[in-house]
Amino acid sequence: MSKTSSKPIHVAVGNLNIDITMYVPRLPMPDESVFAEEIMIGPGGSASNYSVAVTYYGHIAYLIASTSLNQLIDSILEKLNSIGVYTRFIKRVEEKPGIVNVIVIPGGEKIMVKYRGANELLSPNDVPRQLLEEATIVHMASIPPTIASEIAMRATGLGSLVSYDPGAYALYDKEKIVSILDNINILFLNRSEARSITGGKVENLLKYGTDLIVIKKGPGGAYVLQHGGTVYHGVSKPIRPPIDSTGAGDAFDAFFNAAYIDYKDPGKALSYALAAGALKVMCRGSILCWDKQLFSKQLNETIVEEIKEPENWILED
Repeated sequence: MSKTSSKPIHVAVGNLNIDITMYVPRLPMPDESVFAEEIMIGPGGSASNYSVAVTYYGHIAYLIASTSLNQLIDSILEKLNSIGVYTRFIKRVEEKPGIVNVIVIPGGEKIMVKYRGANELLSPNDVPRQLLEEATIVHMASIPPTIASEIAMRATGLGSLVSYDPGAYALYDKEKIVSILDNINILFLNRSEARSITGGKVENLLKYGTDLIVIKKGPGGAYVLQHGGTVYHGVSKPIRPPIDSTGAGDAFDAFFNAAYIDYKDPGKALSYALAAGALKVMCRGSILCWDKQLFSKQLNETIVEEIKEPENWILED
């Protein structure tokens, strides 16, 4: 529980974007055009997607981000507020908004072109101390490890759990990420990021102070490595065909953290995370389209088991 709220409080720190998503029958060749079958414009960014999913789970989410004063952002914030995400601590600056062009092909696979814009102006000081004091968990998503390090130290000092999904920074700044792991309780990586940080040896992940390391493998499910303890593997069989994988990892992170806070059980947290990620893939756009009944059905198609010894094949494709 948070210190004063009846519900756990998540502070999500990261990007707030305008996502422009086009659904095409196939990717074009160089100098070729294809016609989009549908287009969506809406909120995006890993921390934003996380906040939405946390709110749907039933916890409280505060989004911390640096975004533009551009009027296009007004409608994005209205959408997030209507869902229940708290946005009053978001910083707005005289800068172009973060924009992501997402191209999705049949089956849900995607390519993305990102313009960071106002996201570049995020600072550790944008996270109010009083919010850190109230936070149950601080989740940092796709932010540089230099910023994550300062926020993690402040949050840990005030008694909050800290989770970090570094995204591409795990590939480009792995030494710095490794140096801050003692202040991270839960680390989320995909398989290529995990290979980058470990040099391909899974045992290297377990020598730091991180409590839980979660490795996401897309259709191959996910693993949780518990520091000095059990390894879990889980998969969730989709109950509907995939449409759009954008934001699935953010929904996964949100439900993992929320369920771990509620149940203190990494295996159960993994099952909730896998079901949420699978549910997200069923709908268009980057934020989770919530349906409690569908989630329950997806949870029933989710299997998590314990593994006695971690092996390097965990990091393989």
